[in-house]
Amino acid sequence: MVRNLIKLLVVVMSLALLGGCATVIKPIPAQDLNPKLKSGALVQKTNNFEVVMDTSASMEDPYQWNHFAYTSPMKTTKLEYEQHLVRLFNDTIPNLKLTAGLRDFAGERWLSRPYNTKLWYGMAPYVKEDLGKSIFEVNTGGVESPLNLAIDAATADFKPLAGKSALVIFSDGLEMPQAVASAQAMKTALKDNICIYAVLIGNDPTGEGKALLDKVVKAGQCGILVNGKDVESAAGMANFVEKVFLGPAVAAAVVPPGPALPPGAIAQLDSVYFDYDKYNVKPEFKATVKKNADYFKANKDKNVLIAGNCDERGTNEYNMALGQRRADSAAKALKAEGVDAKRIKTVSWGEEKPVCKESVEACWSKNRNAMFFVMQP
Repeated sequence: MVRNLIKLLVVVMSLALLGGCATVIKPIPAQDLNPKLKSGALVQKTNNFEVVMDTSASMEDPYQWNHFAYTSPMKTTKLEYEQHLVRLFNDTIPNLKLTAGLRDFAGERWLSRPYNTKLWYGMAPYVKEDLGKSIFEVNTGGVESPLNLAIDAATADFKPLAGKSALVIFSDGLEMPQAVASAQAMKTALKDNICIYAVLIGNDPTGEGKALLDKVVKAGQCGILVNGKDVESAAGMANFVEKVFLGPAVAAAVVPPGPALPPGAIAQLDSVYFDYDKYNVKPEFKATVKKNADYFKANKDKNVLIAGNCDERGTNEYNMALGQRRADSAAKALKAEGVDAKRIKTVSWGEEKPVCKESVEACWSKNRNAMFFVMQP
């Protein structure tokens, strides 16, 4: 705590002297991973990601590092170095359909920072340019290092989203022992749908930062920890980004892509499933409906589209009608949980958009569903 208080004084003095100016750092041209995707050598394995940046007082410490465009070492703060690496990370992500977020963490500061963690971007459809702007909007905050609160918030950010998610932490790992428990809780909540990655920022003479971040990554049971120096180059960052988002083509059967989103949709939540020729929402899916309702009650700027689906048995006309009854039944359950009916639209896709195409019960059971999509108003 004393160490952080001293660092906070350094932050205040630095801001007074610099007047808010930051070092302008030339971006490193990113390595293009798209040819590997186009060739089929690699496939997408991650659907959602959130970058978490350390903006605590220790990130105002001076830091010296090598940049390809300069003959002498760069002399910046750890925050500027971190921003540079996050920018390179963002620039290296290939052309993928993703839901993305950018969050920071630092203790509250009287008047100027009434929060411990803030979502600066997202969760929203990934737009490289928009996320890139947000990276340089973050600044250093209070004396605490509440990575645990950022991980807890990220768990809530990921929870309503379908598919595989990646948490990518950039931090020096100092004075944040509660982060491990939060990472373990994230894994318990999201199970196999989450992997945790970390980039160690700055010098770590005692090994404290590496030891902490290593435990956080291992709590996720997948993911890796790298040193900032390992990802300063275009090639080093490309190797890291590839591990976060891509996998060998043989893994495609293990990690199936999510269904295509309908026009206007920005994300898909969990679906509910029906018995053959039935349209009542079964008791075991009441928790799913409640979780989806909680999302829409917390995000009142979003609407919902519910699409009813059927297996291939029956006529097209019958399945269109059954699909509509399933969508209407799911909508009724959502309204019962407190979501305004004016925000809900329903549609039937009948048997036209199956998620599984084999003519066996194991596939048919997956196709008898009602899908919940997050729509922009």
